[in-house]
Amino acid sequence: MHVDPANPPGQPYDLPLDHLREEHSRLRLQLRRRTLTQRPTATEELTDCNRELTELSERIGARLAENERLGKPLPLTRVQRSLSLSVPEVSLLVALLLAETVPEVRPLLLPLLGTGSPQGTVGHYMDLLGDSEAERQQIADSLVPSSTLRRHGLVLLAADPAWAPTTPLLMQRVKLSDRLASFLRGEERPPLHTLPHGISLYVGQRSLAQLTLPTGTAERLRDALDECAQPLLSDADGPVLPPLCLTGLRRSGRKALLAALLPQRPLVVLAASSLQRGELELAQTVRAALGEAALQQGVLYVAGAELLGELEPALFEQLRRLLLGSRVRVVLAADGPIDTLWARLPELLPFDFPMPDRATQIALWNSLLPVDIARERGFDVRTLANNYSLPAGAIHRCTSEMVRSARVDGSKRPTLTMAAAREAVRKQLGNRFGDLAQLVSTTLSWEDLVLPPESMERVLEIVAYARYREQLLGQWGFERKLPYGRSISVLLAGAPGTGKTMVAALVAKEIGLELFRVNVARVVERFAGETEKNLARIFDEAKRQQVALLFDEADTLFGRRLDVRSSQDRYANMAVSFLLQAVESHDGMLLLTTNNEKLLDDAFRRRLRFRIALPLPGEAERARLWKSMIPTDTPVEPGLNFETLANEFDLSGGAIKNAVVRAALRALAQGGVVTSALLRRCAKLECEEMGILVASESDLGPENHDEPAPNEAADRQVDSEKD
Repeated sequence: MHVDPANPPGQPYDLPLDHLREEHSRLRLQLRRRTLTQRPTATEELTDCNRELTELSERIGARLAENERLGKPLPLTRVQRSLSLSVPEVSLLVALLLAETVPEVRPLLLPLLGTGSPQGTVGHYMDLLGDSEAERQQIADSLVPSSTLRRHGLVLLAADPAWAPTTPLLMQRVKLSDRLASFLRGEERPPLHTLPHGISLYVGQRSLAQLTLPTGTAERLRDALDECAQPLLSDADGPVLPPLCLTGLRRSGRKALLAALLPQRPLVVLAASSLQRGELELAQTVRAALGEAALQQGVLYVAGAELLGELEPALFEQLRRLLLGSRVRVVLAADGPIDTLWARLPELLPFDFPMPDRATQIALWNSLLPVDIARERGFDVRTLANNYSLPAGAIHRCTSEMVRSARVDGSKRPTLTMAAAREAVRKQLGNRFGDLAQLVSTTLSWEDLVLPPESMERVLEIVAYARYREQLLGQWGFERKLPYGRSISVLLAGAPGTGKTMVAALVAKEIGLELFRVNVARVVERFAGETEKNLARIFDEAKRQQVALLFDEADTLFGRRLDVRSSQDRYANMAVSFLLQAVESHDGMLLLTTNNEKLLDDAFRRRLRFRIALPLPGEAERARLWKSMIPTDTPVEPGLNFETLANEFDLSGGAIKNAVVRAALRALAQGGVVTSALLRRCAKLECEEMGILVASESDLGPENHDEPAPNEAADRQVDSEKD
């Protein structure tokens, strides 16, 4: 045999093309041997041909082994190892690759393939590569639908229209997948735009040491991966590897940890949402994903796996056969419940991916925020971790958004702010309340809140509990004493206008939580069970977004349970019972307001941590309210006597606000300033509308007689805008 002096037998291949050249030489010898076997007089030539073929095969094997020893295996060797391919299967891949990519091979194969088609059939390759009946059968077995090559989409077969109704296996045309052909030629990673719809590659950027994880998570996941590598009982197609299913919140860092535990092995990500089309499309997509995972020696990672449980039975059964029969590792990731999926795929091994605890979240915030950007006074990642419980991926996106905003805001000194942090968190959490709840925001501050000292003290106690709850429950051990009912639940009771909604907004603002007011009219449905569904959606979304919920006029929903006299009473009681359980298990902040606490169910009142009665303001509080309600930019007559107004009119804070706005509007219409007479006149109107008796109009001065029409229009406008 001729030996190339530049490539001695033990030298590794530098490029896949070098190996392909020698495989071309081996194919020529195989075809020559095939011709010589048909000539009885060519015994000596056949012997020489067999010797050359043996020597060349040994040379190719030695060079491939040297590549393996040096840690530089060729793509063909990697595929063989990844899928545990047999020698006949590898020979078939080489022959197909040569036939499809080397122009010189086509003339050599013409006597075998004939002139009918440029593609060979299963029968052609059986004759080419099989020296015995057993070897020919092995080639045929490697191309049946359940074979490894076809299950992973690496080899494709096409029917011959000349055969009807179906084409026998031996007559079907054989072709390498385009992706495998390019991979064997040295294209390690496919261009992203060439990947089928729903498939992407994920390459981890951080090592295990660079990840911030709850204690023990990495070790537990490594053990679970080892368990999934152990086959279950084999079925007719071979050993069955049980898929691992990672359950947890979206963006919880599952891909990052999995990639860190399997370095140098990309994750082939398959979106479960892309499989709900048809049987043919599903099979093509899943096979393409399995094939890419085999080529990369990686993992097939199915994202949004809870959707698989919703597939039609035929689609799901096909998916099940493909996944369980694969020789690559399959990991599912579910963001929602997997009960349906688990029932249909009992081989599944679930692994609950934990939410990072507060300490881990604080460490994540600190590790991801750069030290070269200043932080505003009061910026505290501990506050963010206490107010928003986020998975690792969401924290990573928040920090990226904050840093990007700080660097491009145009200031000379980029600064991280709490406002920017909350905005970034809000973008990550999104809002899926729809029309069931609306965001409540306020521009007021604690200086605008006028309450008796004892009421203000109890309101501030809520803020203190929110700030120190983790220490109280954890470090001080009250978690053992409070197994349930750990939410920040507050009942604000009082007459209309006493500031209940204002208190709720200020408390949420001080704690750093967004406040959503529940739309009771949208929540309550006439059909049985729909109200409970709406309430479950509200509480689930509040937990996901980590926002505070405000139930205004809470007695509408939280009213006393009724004696059952009709089906409507029974359904109403069911809704109240559901609410009772939801409040007890909720871990966030709930604020309820009511004008009449006695209308609430007693079970609710017992389970609320704070119950604060907001009284009508006394004379001193009313004087402060009159003064605080007038903005500093509003022109007023000198010497306004707020004490006199407070003494004369026994109004709530809301009524005082309405009176001030009406007086300011009248002053604008008259082109003047806010006067005592205007304030008294508007206060009297408020009293009349509420049925409160006050002094006669003649006692209020001549200013109020014969008012011009614009004032009447303004009065009507104020009346229409009252709270």
